[in-house]
Amino acid sequence: MIQSLVKASLVLDYLRKESRELTIGEISEKLDLPPSTTHRILRTLIAIDYVSKDEKSHLYTLGPGLIPLGFAATSFLNPQKETQKILQELSQLTGEDSFLIIRSGKKGLVISKAQGKHPLKIVENFGKEIDLHWGAIRKVVLAFQSREFIDDYIKEGLSSNLKGQINENELKRELEEIRENKIAISHSEYIDNACGIGAPVFNYSGELLGGLGIVLPMERFTDENKDNFIASVKSCAEKLSASLAYTGENDRISL
Repeated sequence: MIQSLVKASLVLDYLRKESRELTIGEISEKLDLPPSTTHRILRTLIAIDYVSKDEKSHLYTLGPGLIPLGFAATSFLNPQKETQKILQELSQLTGEDSFLIIRSGKKGLVISKAQGKHPLKIVENFGKEIDLHWGAIRKVVLAFQSREFIDDYIKEGLSSNLKGQINENELKRELEEIRENKIAISHSEYIDNACGIGAPVFNYSGELLGGLGIVLPMERFTDENKDNFIASVKSCAEKLSASLAYTGENDRISL
């Protein structure tokens, strides 16, 4: 590993994360680099337009030379291909059918699916729109909408699920927990004897792409495999978010 390249990449990444003008002192302190080393790295990055320096203030920001690199990298991203690959990975890890669900108005819509190994399945059909407060994966999608959207959604009236009438305050508390833990679990809400586990997927700008998860018969959701299922769903959702260049620093969620 070429240490100078590693250090240069750390400098660029720090400038990206801070998204503001920085002094040499701030950069060297944060990255635990000697000021002389930081200065040498910045001088090199300036020479290739990866960093810009304000000669009056002596502050540094990312430079215009990175723009074509960013566009080039983006052109190689294939969200649909990455989504299918990670859904297949989730199905292999859990043995269950896995899904990616997005918001369509006030409903949740299945747009991608991978098959698990079990012949007994819970049917989630492509193109069928279902209320966002039904089931774990759709609740994830609802939980990460803006406060205004959630308030309007609830105000319009909540359709009953298999458990009966929905309590507004209980739903709000559940959505808060989903936002905090980035995981949702449901039991027999719109399919009898079915269990769902969902986690959020974000894109490069911190916007919610959708909910990723599994749906399975409750008899296969046991104390022995519960933790593994939850960890697998959460891990695959995070992996899909990372493949879409999400960094977790600028979530665009107005709560």
